[in-house]
Amino acid sequence: MPHTTAKTASLVRAGFTGEVPATALPGIDRSGGLGLDQCTPEQTELRALLALACFNHGTLTAPRLRWRVGQIGAYDPVVSPRFDHLVLIVDACDNVALRLVGSSTDPHIAGMRVEERLGHHLWRLRHLPSGAQMYVSERNAFSSSQRRAQRLPNLRRRLSVEEPLTADEQDRLAAVPRISPSMKRLLAGIWVRMSLRDPDGSFDLGGWCTDPLRRTVERARRAPSSRLWGHEERWDLEWRGYPFPTDLIAALTHPAAGIEGVTVDRTSTHSWLVRLGDAELHLHDEEL
Repeated sequence: MPHTTAKTASLVRAGFTGEVPATALPGIDRSGGLGLDQCTPEQTELRALLALACFNHGTLTAPRLRWRVGQIGAYDPVVSPRFDHLVLIVDACDNVALRLVGSSTDPHIAGMRVEERLGHHLWRLRHLPSGAQMYVSERNAFSSSQRRAQRLPNLRRRLSVEEPLTADEQDRLAAVPRISPSMKRLLAGIWVRMSLRDPDGSFDLGGWCTDPLRRTVERARRAPSSRLWGHEERWDLEWRGYPFPTDLIAALTHPAAGIEGVTVDRTSTHSWLVRLGDAELHLHDEEL
């Protein structure tokens, strides 16, 4: 693919994801597509698991998926998916990385490990069951004086790649329902789009936490909460708070930045059916 084609595609992608073009460029696929969904099977596995972790929080959480990762969206995430790894750019990267990993006595995402901490602003994590790699990066580079003043977190109790799955982690993974290949692709695609926005301002998912478009209609009158649960090719995703359902549907079906092959049908005043291959994801807006 000519470099000029890739560079143009990276500018388009950055407009949707919030990446800077230089960060978006390595994720562009060989055909010049945006590359949001082109990845290894290991990455699809990890991203689907991240969807389970992040879309189960608050009072709606599925009982068997109380992993206590919390709202990553509160850290203003920019998701930068690549073919064979994943980059998550956030405010307070230490907090986010340790939320994903947990500790040796309280693991959060089962099998997630600290592979290396690179300076004060970058973590490399590895998911042992899939072998997939992800990076958690600080949004703003610190000045040298700030780097000297900041203390590194204590990693003594953090799980490293040398440590095998614990019995508790094995139990947590066993409690995860089977997910069909098409559903994994769909869940992975939703997760990498958690902060997708339209450059023209027609939608913005806001990390599933806020409304950057500052519309007059507010959501989350009660505490924001969500649940993702199902089996094989049939799953349900229900939530209170952000994003607006119309924003989510627009993001999934956008001709340039949506998931190829996805269709959406409204089934009631507060429910929609998202299809991808044999996968059926039922969306339920608990705010209405």
